[in-house]
Amino acid sequence: MEQMKGSAMFLLELLILGGLRAGKGSAILGTLDLQIDEEQPAGTIIGDISAGLPPGTSAYMYFISAQEGSGVTTDLGIDENTGIIKTARVLDRETRDRYSFIAVTPEGITVEVNIQVNDINDHAPAFPKQHSTFQIPEHTPIGSRFPLDPAFDADSGLLNTQGYVIKGENVGQAFRLETRRGPNGVLYLDLVVSNVLDRENRSSYSLLLEAYDGGSPPRSTQMTLDVSIQDINDNAPSFNQSRYHTLISENLKPGSSILQVFASDADEGDNGDVIYEINRRQSDPDQYFTIDSRTGVIKLNKGLDYEVRKVHELVVQARDKAVHPEVTTAFVTIHVRDYNDNQPTMTIIFLSEDGSPQISEGAQPGQYVARISVSDPDYGEYSNVNVTLEGGDGKFALTTKDNIIYLICVDQLLDREERDSYDLRVTATDSGTPPLRAESAFVLQVMDINDNPPLFDQQEYKQSIPEVVYPGSFVLQVTARDKDQGPNGEVRYSIMHGHDTHSSWFAIDPATGIITTAAPLDYEKDPQPQLTVLATDRGTPALSSSAVVYVALQDVNDNEPVFRSNFYNVSLKENTPVGTCFLQVTATDADSGTFGSLSYSIGSGIGSVVPTQFSIDKHTGQLCTVQPLDRDEGTSAYDFTITAVDGGGLNSMVYVKVFLEDINDNRPVFYPLEYAASISTQSMPGTAVLRVTAHDKDEGLNGKVTYRIVLGNSPPLFSLNKDTGVISLSWSLSGKANTLVQLVISAQDGGGLQAQPNARVNISIVEGTVSPPVFEQTQYFFTVPEDMLEPGTQIILPVFISLSTGHADDIFYSISSGDPHGYFSIDSASGQLRTSLPLDHESQAVLILDVQARSGSPPAYSNTRVKISVSDVNDNVPVFPAPSDSILLPEATEPGTTVYTLQAEDRDSGANGQVNFELLSGGDGTFSVERSSGAVRLIGALQYEASAAYRLAIVARDNGVPQLSSTFTLLVHVQAEHDNGPIFDTLTYRVEVQEGVPVSTRFLQVRALARDAESMTLTYHLRADGDAASFGIMPESGWLYVKSALDRETRDLYVLTVLASAGGSGSGGEARKTGTSTVRISITDENDNSPRLSEERYFFTVPENQAPGSSVGRVMASDRDAGQNSRLTYRLLQHDPNFLIHTQTGLLTLRQSLDREAAASFLLVVEATDQARNISQRRSAAVTARVFVTDENDNAPAFLSPAAVSVMEDQPTGFVVLHVVAQDNDLGENGRVSYSLRVSYGGLSGGPFSIHPQTGLIVTTHALDREEQEQHVLMGRAVLVHERGAAGVGVGGIGEADGCSPLLG
Repeated sequence: MEQMKGSAMFLLELLILGGLRAGKGSAILGTLDLQIDEEQPAGTIIGDISAGLPPGTSAYMYFISAQEGSGVTTDLGIDENTGIIKTARVLDRETRDRYSFIAVTPEGITVEVNIQVNDINDHAPAFPKQHSTFQIPEHTPIGSRFPLDPAFDADSGLLNTQGYVIKGENVGQAFRLETRRGPNGVLYLDLVVSNVLDRENRSSYSLLLEAYDGGSPPRSTQMTLDVSIQDINDNAPSFNQSRYHTLISENLKPGSSILQVFASDADEGDNGDVIYEINRRQSDPDQYFTIDSRTGVIKLNKGLDYEVRKVHELVVQARDKAVHPEVTTAFVTIHVRDYNDNQPTMTIIFLSEDGSPQISEGAQPGQYVARISVSDPDYGEYSNVNVTLEGGDGKFALTTKDNIIYLICVDQLLDREERDSYDLRVTATDSGTPPLRAESAFVLQVMDINDNPPLFDQQEYKQSIPEVVYPGSFVLQVTARDKDQGPNGEVRYSIMHGHDTHSSWFAIDPATGIITTAAPLDYEKDPQPQLTVLATDRGTPALSSSAVVYVALQDVNDNEPVFRSNFYNVSLKENTPVGTCFLQVTATDADSGTFGSLSYSIGSGIGSVVPTQFSIDKHTGQLCTVQPLDRDEGTSAYDFTITAVDGGGLNSMVYVKVFLEDINDNRPVFYPLEYAASISTQSMPGTAVLRVTAHDKDEGLNGKVTYRIVLGNSPPLFSLNKDTGVISLSWSLSGKANTLVQLVISAQDGGGLQAQPNARVNISIVEGTVSPPVFEQTQYFFTVPEDMLEPGTQIILPVFISLSTGHADDIFYSISSGDPHGYFSIDSASGQLRTSLPLDHESQAVLILDVQARSGSPPAYSNTRVKISVSDVNDNVPVFPAPSDSILLPEATEPGTTVYTLQAEDRDSGANGQVNFELLSGGDGTFSVERSSGAVRLIGALQYEASAAYRLAIVARDNGVPQLSSTFTLLVHVQAEHDNGPIFDTLTYRVEVQEGVPVSTRFLQVRALARDAESMTLTYHLRADGDAASFGIMPESGWLYVKSALDRETRDLYVLTVLASAGGSGSGGEARKTGTSTVRISITDENDNSPRLSEERYFFTVPENQAPGSSVGRVMASDRDAGQNSRLTYRLLQHDPNFLIHTQTGLLTLRQSLDREAAASFLLVVEATDQARNISQRRSAAVTARVFVTDENDNAPAFLSPAAVSVMEDQPTGFVVLHVVAQDNDLGENGRVSYSLRVSYGGLSGGPFSIHPQTGLIVTTHALDREEQEQHVLMGRAVLVHERGAAGVGVGGIGEADGCSPLLG
């Protein structure tokens, strides 16, 4: 058979290879998927292979290929001729669930056949065991679950195990089943207790469990589960009677049996095994009797004496043998009979648990206290004895039924809290003569019952503690008292925890009532957690009462302010009015009270200073403008920070950027205003003459300037490039020699604003042969030191600009451009440069002046450039960012560590600006400072015991001459490595205090925590140094307060070192442990200083006829306050139409031109006012300013004498013809007049007349002859003495007449 299979396989392989070759490598492959249910009889048809052939093909034979061990050859029957597939045996899915083989036709067609064996419900669930036992303790809690072995079903899916049920014997529904499907598909089950189990009622259950699957119909299997209920000791032994009585003779022999007690216990085993004993504490302490522990037989142990005791009361206990046994008590009364002659006797048995004279205060009237047995040996058992009871205040009574046994019972209600004991006396008297008696006195103790609950001293407790304390910290102690005694009066304390009360933050000592913290506290979550404290006694049943504890958490500054945004970007128009509020920043602080109140302030940004243009309301965060904004004069954007500081000194910072939007608020401005140039008549059209320049401070279109010739270009000899301002020659200048062209140029920006005033351009047209002055150098270089000009003086610089050709007497020099601020002036005749204003290297290191020389008429011009370098002078000190700082270093910091890096800036240049650092004092060989980098390094080991703090004084020096310096203080606090000293909630507190606050004002509470829970008490103090003199600290609370008056103008920053100490005093006891923190106190300004004017009175001079807007002078004031309180505005107290004053700078300018002849001086009153936010608190100061108008020669002389006069002929030589008088309204030299004559004939200057140049007397120079000339016309001239040209012309006529009548001309 195996040989035949091998041949078939070989043949099949040949067929497949042949088919592939015939098909040139492309075999035809078909698939056939078939299904059959398991358990079908052998011979059941599964399918036909031909169904898997491609359409239109058929086969008469198939070659079958299957893997070895696949079950195809053993479990299937395949007809190789027809392709019919049948079962060769009953198929079992659980054994094999699929078959696969390949069938190949002789033509090479391959069919892959897959047969899936489907599951049928042919298996029932099967338990591992048909019978199982299980033990469960009685009184097992309901809901307890016990896992059982599951039933397994070989079927799959829904045919697998689907559930379990209890079919029977589940008495009282004591159990139920719960199932869960495991990840392996097995359905697991748990036996769950669903009712109370009591072994004494039922000790076992025989449960019939059934497992069923999901078939239809379902298959099922059952098993028996025997559940044994395990006994627990829940039953005490029970006597068959509670009291036993017997009578015995006093001569009974020891060892004799007296009686037998019996007790049974419903439990089993040791729990139900009873043993007996006599309670020797409560009865038979002398051991007259014994009891058999197993049988309960009581025997006499030793001889009895009737006279000693007639009745014996035994307390017999029955005890089971459980680990925690249950005990039951029974009473045995043994009477002893005697016939001897004796006085009455009585026996008192107190019916308390321990046999002592006591009664519960809860005893009801009628309840027995004691049992009294009386007898008299003389009269036998029924002797006639009278028994009486004394004492007890009526609370107790005596009763009997047989005159032998008496019972003391309660007659009235008792209250131990009112009276806890009673003195009682029992007397027994016989009937003899004389009667004999027996007495027994005892103190009956009233025993406490739990009838009083504990009562708290207060129904409400209140306590205040800081929110930051260590767990275990003391809060307060509550106290409750219970009037009861013993366990009934023992009070235990507990906290009733509830939701949302945060009571879990606290714990209470159950014995002392001390409440401590159990977890970190958080004021922000609950500022006043509320506790309900329960006081419970140990009585049965326990009584309790409650009290409420209100814990007010003192907020600790443990939250920094938080801004709503990380940064703010704002755009403002540059013409935004002063006082405009444009942004409100808001921060929140989770703390409350002082610690949650925020104060806002403006600080510098990255690489920028604090802007003075803005202010912020310290309470609301409202940001407003306080100065005019000018993008063109200042900056286009402001970068700064806003800091929010809470009342505890914690702060946060946010960045603000304010962009200024340009508006067209600037006209183009020409500089220079006047231009002059010369051009030769030989110049060709297109030649550039000069360039006018106007600047507009605006940006974009608003700052784009265009130029236009508005006057003087007729005919249009010149053209102007509207964009560049270059003036060029447009026409030939032939025939235009020795003429002067005066052009007026306007400039207009893109927004339509025009320059005011316009620029004036003088262009001289000279002959081609005329040469302009020529400078010796095309460019001059000079160096001038800064700060060489003191106010009010001039220093002539060694700067002379000379020409190489021409006549110096005809040359005039001027600075044409390059000096808009007027730092320099030039002597127009000599070319000598002078400084006019102080020079500052830091403001402008280089100035380039354009100097122009002119000569001739019309003038010819030439230009040169003067470059003046302002050399640096060491006039700036190094500046630290802050005068001091503080750091905290652990004691274990390694030597060599860089602990701080110093920074200082010097605005000077070169060596003057190079800063070196040096440690002056305080290092003690422990610290060093690197000279150039400013690195502060630790060079020695830190020892907290040697020094807890270091104050390093460091100086920053520049390398200038003379050398300038500034100092810096670095406070280094050492943190002990194993100190465990108190820790402050922040290393550095920052707080602002306003100057002028009253002494003793509290302004900051610092808080520290002790690391050790035992060291709860902290003491605060200040390190004694200069800064601490003005402040004090409350030792217990840490509140800082002002101790002496503060003045910001004297000092604006204090740095304090606060110390918190815990532990012993340090002398003989445990060393004190100390923590430190730094407090930086910035003193804020109060408007307590008035402005101060720089002069007591001002005197200014201004020439008359100056253009409106010309400067008159500047009033300057200062204010020692800071911020808004120091910002000053100026105004004229009385309006004057001639003057204006700039509100910010105090610059006084002309509103209109002045005329000295109309008014020679003006008296102005200028007021300077600070800008405190509260208008009612603003301060001001006033000063007078006298403005003198200086004279200019703006008036021509005017003749006052008559214009005509008659003179007789033949007058002698020297005859005074006329006294000419001319007057000039100008002052001084401008008003001094000289006279001269001109005549229009004879070529003589005055003809027959002459005039005195000073007096104006006209006299004859020779005799006059009317016949020669009847009338003389003279031109009289009055000339200002100090001018080169005439200031005015006076015309006078002198008529000559005959001797008869004058002739007026």
